[in-house]
Amino acid sequence: MKPTLTIVIPVYNRAKKVKATLASVAAQSYRPLSVILVDNNSTDGSPEVLERWQADNQTQDFDIRVINESTPGASAARNAGLREVDTPWTMFFDSDDSMLPCHVEKIMQVIGSDHDVDVIGNKFTLLYRDGRRRTVNFTDRDTVYNNIHRSIFSTQLYCARTDIFRRTGGWDESLSMGDDVELGSRILDLNPKIRTLKGDPTVIVNESGDSISNSHDRTFALIKALRKIQERLPEHRKHWVDLQIIIQLAAFNKHDSEACRLAGDIIGSTMPRRRRILWGFLYRYTLAGHRGAARIYRVLSRLGI
Repeated sequence: MKPTLTIVIPVYNRAKKVKATLASVAAQSYRPLSVILVDNNSTDGSPEVLERWQADNQTQDFDIRVINESTPGASAARNAGLREVDTPWTMFFDSDDSMLPCHVEKIMQVIGSDHDVDVIGNKFTLLYRDGRRRTVNFTDRDTVYNNIHRSIFSTQLYCARTDIFRRTGGWDESLSMGDDVELGSRILDLNPKIRTLKGDPTVIVNESGDSISNSHDRTFALIKALRKIQERLPEHRKHWVDLQIIIQLAAFNKHDSEACRLAGDIIGSTMPRRRRILWGFLYRYTLAGHRGAARIYRVLSRLGI
């Protein structure tokens, strides 16, 4: 029987960390399954690790392909993998995270029971480097706003029909940050039918400072992606992006003079006056180290405040 789902994993200098990821993929209870590993010009022996794993695990119902993409960046590597996919469904996964053995099986149960579904969301457990953990949820409500402010199309939170990824044009290779959120916005433009997995998280995401998509200037790289999203939004929703930008600037660049100036310009140009006052408060609220500014704004705006 031919696989229905392909897992695409980009890899860059993860010779040690990727072993745990690959072990979690091999431990999946569901078969048949296809896996595409994309080495992104690693220099630490990652290609040898991938090829050895392929040789040790390849079976008739567990198809593994290892390819190389010379263009640097996670988006280029994912696009290279997407071009090789020949199954109806695709899941992108990162090379330092892991999935519980039931992850693919639970997804396949939804695919088998709902033939019209286009996107399947899930939860993940985020493990911080200091030992803390937090559950991150995909939500199928208020998806445009939640994608901008909660990154619900983070790579590890969903899988989708391969045709959905291809119809959007794939990953934007000009972005070094926020490429997942930007792709999610284009997926939502297609008005897909979304389902979410029930129960506990089935993916474990490890906080990492050396991600393949990491940037030396996180916020300003993310702003580039957010502005691309903003261009496609209707006028009455464009301010959602401006709000997220000032939240990001307050949370991650609070001592940067350029960030303070940009946040002030956005707040000062905001109309109407009531929103300008509220955003000024939410900016200071975030500067003080508090979380949840976007949630507060959404609740107040629904109340007409």
